[in-house]
Amino acid sequence: MILLILLRYTCLYPQSLTFTQPMTFLKGAASDKAIDITNFRQHYFATWKSIGNNGSINVSYLGTRADTAFVQTSMAIPDAVSGIAPVFRTTDNHIYLFWITKDGTVKYIVNTSDTGFAMAPVHTLSTSEPVSFTKGINAAFVGKKVMLASHTDNKDGIFIAISQPGKDGILENAAIVPVKGAKSPDYPFVVPVSDQAQVRCSWVDIKDRKVYYADFDPSLNTWSTPRSLPDAASDIAPALYSVFHNDCLFYIWNCIDRKGQLAYLTQTGGTFAGQQTYLPAYFSTDNPVSVSYVDQNNFIMGFTGKDHQLYISYFSAYDPASWIGDLLYPGKADYSLRDIVIPGAHDAGMSVLSGTGGSESGSINECNTLTQSLKIEKQLQAGIRMFDLRIDKYNGQLYTKHSSSDCMEDAIGGGWGESINEILNATKTFLNTNKKEFVILNFSHFCERHIPVKEQARLITDLLGKEYIYYRQEGRLADTKLKNVAGKVIVLFENYAYPDLLVDSGTMTTGSKAFINYRREYAATNDLQKLLTAQQLFFKELKGNIHDNDLVRLDWQLTEAGSEAAMICNEFQSEKTNPLVDGVLLLTNVIKHHKSIITLSLIGNRYLAPKVVEWIRDGTINRENKPNILYVDVAGSWITDFCIDLNRTPLYSKQPD
Repeated sequence: MILLILLRYTCLYPQSLTFTQPMTFLKGAASDKAIDITNFRQHYFATWKSIGNNGSINVSYLGTRADTAFVQTSMAIPDAVSGIAPVFRTTDNHIYLFWITKDGTVKYIVNTSDTGFAMAPVHTLSTSEPVSFTKGINAAFVGKKVMLASHTDNKDGIFIAISQPGKDGILENAAIVPVKGAKSPDYPFVVPVSDQAQVRCSWVDIKDRKVYYADFDPSLNTWSTPRSLPDAASDIAPALYSVFHNDCLFYIWNCIDRKGQLAYLTQTGGTFAGQQTYLPAYFSTDNPVSVSYVDQNNFIMGFTGKDHQLYISYFSAYDPASWIGDLLYPGKADYSLRDIVIPGAHDAGMSVLSGTGGSESGSINECNTLTQSLKIEKQLQAGIRMFDLRIDKYNGQLYTKHSSSDCMEDAIGGGWGESINEILNATKTFLNTNKKEFVILNFSHFCERHIPVKEQARLITDLLGKEYIYYRQEGRLADTKLKNVAGKVIVLFENYAYPDLLVDSGTMTTGSKAFINYRREYAATNDLQKLLTAQQLFFKELKGNIHDNDLVRLDWQLTEAGSEAAMICNEFQSEKTNPLVDGVLLLTNVIKHHKSIITLSLIGNRYLAPKVVEWIRDGTINRENKPNILYVDVAGSWITDFCIDLNRTPLYSKQPD
């Protein structure tokens, strides 16, 4: 069945996750609340409520992983209605279906079959004290006990109900334990932690809307001090699951500032793996998501779309530092660079501002100069494989730069970023560890009067070491396979080649004899619609016009015009600038309301994945003109995730559809 597209990896401590594009399933089914999917003895089940305050409770048997298609045997539980989403939970011997009735009580069905679902008998959960379950319900088995988490109808409190199943699976009278000090507008999620000895509870705070979590120890009847997830805020319940192993937790929530777009964060042994990662905009819902275990590294995510249809996506654990070796080998080791897609970083060395220059250097700051949020070392770890490095001499060394002119003194303003020495040392260290990865370093914007171009090439070759450099000799790009470049750096100089230094040529034109010629369209705009129009037209015009040495590059940048770039993010009457320029600064910042490069990028980056998917579906992008590099500002694992997703599709496969 569709589950066969899931890949198997051995990464036990993942740093990132990769998601397939969501697809609808269960034709005709619709809901206004969350869906739940579970795995019971490698058989898959889904449950949902129909639309409305008295929607029917439905169950569908989906079959096994080995089936060639979803079985999709759907049934409505007789006389079971609710305005709240139902939920599954399983033990080794039982599969439970829980739902909340109109009067706030919990009903449940216990099954033992893994090939169907019995509609009866329906049981009622009894509690040690009167309590009304509201908003939603979540559950976890901790040891031999089941813990049901819900929301009270009294002052936004949340609680867990703890019960012991009998041999027949029927639940004993449940004890009610409030989540100490927690107030929430929605119900919480619970998951076992600490080798099944404790339960973690996550919720949204009623006041600041931040996502909090705390651990409950049933043996001591105590709660840990609540802590907040870094930079996570939502209006609805944040989903929490134990994935990969008991000590690795997966949080996924609807972003309060992104209209239901999803973000996730992983946590292992109390340590969060980097920053939250946003999923593409087509992952959008008004309800919590469901996650089902497939195997140690593969999972299904189900959610209800804003169109009320039911969607599933498959996600896998991967280490972005070694994604090419882990995911493209051995099956695609003989693919060329023209057969795959990799993430690239525009003005890659500009995550730090080491110095400023130009006639109005006082106007230069991080806001109007930085294009990246990670240094090259971290970008490599995040999976980025092509780097745009614009270089010149600064303080006696080669540095990256961001400037409107090749020679800094000719520019109105510009900035210096990372040193080339630091970048090349980080690259060597990275390849020493990740021997199947490759890196493209694309050098350009040389200032000949500061240092001859060939001398720059010599310095780079000496710093990097020839043993790390891949040089094609007489080979063509189309014949250069992944296994040929494994553990190597392709060093390109724009419009220059120095064979004795193993430096090859790179160009950006409609056709050349360079080793790599980038086919791209730079929109040079801060208007999103103009960017979309320019890139769509670019792909349409590429059809029938691709050469063996072409790498198609999607240049996805929102940026200020060159004449204004140095003027944004400045206050009027700055003491560091020429008074005659202050009028320009006023117009640029106050009247035109310019945003920083990073801010513009974060806006534009949200649209990259949905538009590429749209263009693939409508034929704008096809096998011939497909992008080989997704070239972005604020590069990180988010763009690596999408490249991995694309590399799995037929567009990047040599096998027949």
